[in-house]
Amino acid sequence: MGALLPDRGAAVSRAARSARYTVSTGVSSLHAWLLLSGFLFTQALVILLVGAPVLRRLAELLERSSERDVRLARAHLARDSEADGAAHARAEFWTAVRWSAVNSLAGLACTLPAFVLAVGVIVSLTCPLWWWMLPPSIAVSPGGYPVDSWPAALLTPLVGIAYLGLFVFCVPRLATGHALLALRMLTTPGKARLRTRIAEVTALRQTALEAHGLELRRIERDLHDGTQNRLVAVRMQLGLVERLLAEDPDRSRELIAATKSAAEDALKELRNVVRSIYPPILADQGLATAVASLASRSAIPCTVDVRELPRLPAAVETAAYFVVTEALTNVAKHSGAASARVAIREHGGEVTVEVTDDGRGGADERGGGGLSGIRQRAAAFEGRTRITSPPEGPTTIEVRLPCAF
Repeated sequence: MGALLPDRGAAVSRAARSARYTVSTGVSSLHAWLLLSGFLFTQALVILLVGAPVLRRLAELLERSSERDVRLARAHLARDSEADGAAHARAEFWTAVRWSAVNSLAGLACTLPAFVLAVGVIVSLTCPLWWWMLPPSIAVSPGGYPVDSWPAALLTPLVGIAYLGLFVFCVPRLATGHALLALRMLTTPGKARLRTRIAEVTALRQTALEAHGLELRRIERDLHDGTQNRLVAVRMQLGLVERLLAEDPDRSRELIAATKSAAEDALKELRNVVRSIYPPILADQGLATAVASLASRSAIPCTVDVRELPRLPAAVETAAYFVVTEALTNVAKHSGAASARVAIREHGGEVTVEVTDDGRGGADERGGGGLSGIRQRAAAFEGRTRITSPPEGPTTIEVRLPCAF
């Protein structure tokens, strides 16, 4: 008998934990239904070109709601992330939409029976305390057992015990089923996860190699078209000075001055190339100061919002800096904007770079160019890029980079 008590205690504890999970599930189900309804309604507004900002916000909330459901499911099943292994740090958008549609029903199917059983337990156990206060016209029958006398009322706790047994038996299974369903839909298990990860790493390696090759070709082109031409001009002018030095000293002095100016131009060009590889201000003073300096040289007015940004790994700071560089260049060339805004935040081991302009919108990265370059640069660091550019604007480029990779 004593050996059974720990098992009973564990069963009751498991039922209580499952009850907490079903309460969370009910809230999550209602939340999913509201978000999904709002998402579908906003889809119609997008057609009228007035709902894009709301749609973007709802998409973020859907993803975060799905992530929260994964955390709750893992906590209930006492699993760590490696046991199931999400394919991404955040749920994919359309996976989150599918899960919200399923959860709006599955959460209700999990919560409603638990609620009915819990009410049955409470009503049956407390029935002797209050049944006699009700008027005769109101029938009391917990679990279908009619209570119309004191002997019958005193037997209702037995019905409550039966309800409690059903609660202890059913609710943990309902909660576990819901948790397993959430993990099944929102995570990628086992070999499939490994295959997905191998494909991702291969694609990232290829993207990094392509980006590196493009960067080398850009540097070679800048040196060839700029610095090399200026150095050739300096060499030719020095040859003229050498020939004229004895014959025409005055002319030689003029050429020396011109050669000095050409050498200074070549040096300036070389500094610009070096700065495009890795700006010294980034290494010396950090990302916030480097971005502020970059914004001050922007072709259009640009405000910078960087609050309490710590020093990040050098590779991450470099990637974030050049994301801002390419985004502002794209704004100046194509957007027709009157102003731009750069915001950078670091939270939870992730840095978020957001560049917004008030231009004409309609940005399209399918033809390559700056936007696809931003996405490739972020992908090389296992980052995520979201570009929102409805017709008539505004255009927002959001890049999230992990601070450890």
